[in-house]
Amino acid sequence: MDLKEIAKNYSKQKRKMMTDAVINNRNYQRNFPVHHTDSLNIMFAEWHLLFPTQKQDITCTSCRKAICKFWELMVDEWIEIENTPTKTPKKSNDSKKTKAKTK
Repeated sequence: MDLKEIAKNYSKQKRKMMTDAVINNRNYQRNFPVHHTDSLNIMFAEWHLLFPTQKQDITCTSCRKAICKFWELMVDEWIEIENTPTKTPKKSNDSKKTKAKTK
């Protein structure tokens, strides 16, 4: 699975939950040099639901960075999906051909 497929499969409710977790974590990191605990737990739990074979340890610094980076990319992808205009079928502007009337 690639990033776009994963992004499309998430419901609006889960998207909001994960977006809030990412935003809370980023805002917390602006004030303190550590991750927001609740947000980090949510991100790790969702990661393990998506990728059960890819175990990540919450005590590992590089694992935390990777998980946070992944969810930030997902939030960016969701924003892109929501802002992409849907394509509407193009109407043809060709005038209809009419037969010449003969008297």
